[in-house]
Amino acid sequence: MLKSYIEVYIDAHKKEALSVLEDIVNIESYTKDSEGVNKVNKRLREWLDKLGFTTKIIENDQYGNHLIANIDGTAKNGKVLLMGHMDTAHPTGTLERFPLTKTEKTWHGPGLSDMKSGNVSMILAAKALYETHKNEISKIEILLTPDEEEGSPISRNIIPEYARDSKAVFNLEAGRPDGTVVNKRKGSAHLSLEILGKASHSGAFYEDGISANDELARKMIEIKQLESKEKDLTINFGVIKGGQSNNIVSPFSSATLHLAFWETEDFDEVFEDIKNIVDTPYIEGTRAKLSGKIGILPMSETENVKKLLKIYLQTAEELGVHIESKPTKGASDAGFAAEEGVPVICGVGPVGGKWHTLDEYMEINTFSERTNVLAHSILKAFKEL
Repeated sequence: MLKSYIEVYIDAHKKEALSVLEDIVNIESYTKDSEGVNKVNKRLREWLDKLGFTTKIIENDQYGNHLIANIDGTAKNGKVLLMGHMDTAHPTGTLERFPLTKTEKTWHGPGLSDMKSGNVSMILAAKALYETHKNEISKIEILLTPDEEEGSPISRNIIPEYARDSKAVFNLEAGRPDGTVVNKRKGSAHLSLEILGKASHSGAFYEDGISANDELARKMIEIKQLESKEKDLTINFGVIKGGQSNNIVSPFSSATLHLAFWETEDFDEVFEDIKNIVDTPYIEGTRAKLSGKIGILPMSETENVKKLLKIYLQTAEELGVHIESKPTKGASDAGFAAEEGVPVICGVGPVGGKWHTLDEYMEINTFSERTNVLAHSILKAFKEL
């Protein structure tokens, strides 16, 4: 099969793109490390400016800055949005234990697959399309966020603004380990539970104390009973804290909860049940407070999602690449775009896996392949949607 102009461009500029990828993987960008996230932002912005994109940042005080980039063709056929996040789930210092390494088939490193490789892939695809089919495309917009791994507390208000006027949205999260792309995703919620009791000596004056730890344990047992295999709704207790010392009845305790669900209605129902448990004291004298909400919305397989998915899968087949789609349980920012009713597809970045672990990897042979499929799919979306 003869290579298209797009594929030839990607092959010619792959080395430069992978060099940028190396640079940003070697910059740690844990979500809570805004300085690190902004360093990744700066490196990508330098590259985008060099490639001729128009760029800007949206500053905020709590997390790193958002990066927006545009490149415009001469056609008048709408806008396509490419999305990604610059933060990772790996705490600062992970590179010391898990440095970037390369083999013939795979690259390994923190945040490499989730999702720095996708960020680089989308930039290369957009530039390749601009250089080879400028007269057939209109605006390609890139939105890179700083807070996805924390549930997008700021980006949840920014993504809809950029998505709602798009004719198509491609979210460059990694292709699944089996090579599939994502047609449906779970949503997620992050909750916090705090309990106050009363301290006392746990030997001499045990009866005078009110144990916040005991209250938390009872509430945790009841809350875990709300998990639903039928609805595939899960509840995970993450960080649990409490007490002052071993010989003091605990005056305080706390826990964080992560919920994953397919439908927002399921979350709304279980949230009310959790709230009832929190508001009901099992030990007289304790006080409890529940906080938090949905972080990332579910991505439902709407008719518009199906339209874009069909374009992408057919394009891949035409290019000699067989790709299938399936739902995935992990949440992503694609949910916020899908909520706007626009065509969205997720997981179209290079294939990888073992995200959030010290074994995270990307299949290097899929970098050019997926970038090529993406660019051709964007071109077809401009023409058909």
